[in-house]
Amino acid sequence: MKVDTLIVGQGLAGSLLAWELISRGQRVLAVDRDEPVTSSKIAAGIVTPITGQRLVPTWRLDEFWRYAIAAYRRVEIETGEWLFHPVPIARLLAGGTEKQRWQRRLAENGGKHPRGALPLTIDESIFRAGDGGFEMPGAGWLDVPRFLEATRQRLLMRSGWVAAEFDADELEVMPGGVRWRGVAAERVIFCQGWEGNRNRFFDWVPFRNAKGHILDLLCPGAAMETRIVNRAGWLLPLGEGRFRAGATYEWQFEPENATLATVAGCLEVESKLTNLLRVPWTVVGQQAAVRPVIRESRALIGLHPAPDLWGRVGFFNGLGSKGVLNGPFFARQFASHLVEDTPIEEAVDLRRNF
Repeated sequence: MKVDTLIVGQGLAGSLLAWELISRGQRVLAVDRDEPVTSSKIAAGIVTPITGQRLVPTWRLDEFWRYAIAAYRRVEIETGEWLFHPVPIARLLAGGTEKQRWQRRLAENGGKHPRGALPLTIDESIFRAGDGGFEMPGAGWLDVPRFLEATRQRLLMRSGWVAAEFDADELEVMPGGVRWRGVAAERVIFCQGWEGNRNRFFDWVPFRNAKGHILDLLCPGAAMETRIVNRAGWLLPLGEGRFRAGATYEWQFEPENATLATVAGCLEVESKLTNLLRVPWTVVGQQAAVRPVIRESRALIGLHPAPDLWGRVGFFNGLGSKGVLNGPFFARQFASHLVEDTPIEEAVDLRRNF
């Protein structure tokens, strides 16, 4: 079998890159372990315009948002699936420091809400909103599991997907291309998420991964709320009183327990819910997985700098919690680099950053 690009890992990064390469006429083969639980498969996929305890605008929001919306709509047209949901976020302030920071931002803006934020109206019999907050209308979420499955089905239609464990030691790299188990390709791109530095090519990339827990809930008392609600944690409405809630950040964990859901993880998310909700809920499910974090949730893309790999081995990783927003933009940039030899911007170029 001969293809243009071999993609290792069909999570969010691998899927986005596959769509961009296909749109450029490339033949792609994605190799994936098809595990039931991965960070992409359990991700909430939320796009948040103003983020963190510092309440700052998301990096390059407008630029990334425009391309992300266009990219997901193209996939929706191709697959007939509804994948990206524009939904406002109600951001509730979590006490003293956040409240003070937000008041300073309002004062600096002449008492007006900054761009991307509106005054908040929320039912305080349901939510703990005594410290105030604001609404972000330009937000939303991607149904990541559905997006991954739609991508897999499209790849299968093109004979471009296979379930397998990819051992990098089985890969042969030559000046004219690469070969793996009878598959010949122009190049191979590793999109392996948090395990991205666990092969012989990229063991030098410094990951700082974070394990996270997410809960599935029934909360009939909040069923009328259709916005995503955030207060030191998030609550994502799925309709009919069903919600997802998260998340935790565990920086120390055993790799063999990467997807092990724990009581401690459940209790931490429930603590966030206690600070958010005044109405009761019931936990009906729990999942855990590991986010790939390299630096500040910014992508790292490019071809391996070693001259004896002849530009045949590439890396697309580090999307982190902002991947739904910035992933489509950098997938386009990397695909253009691979096919049309356009430059990769220095801020995310693998060769220039390590």
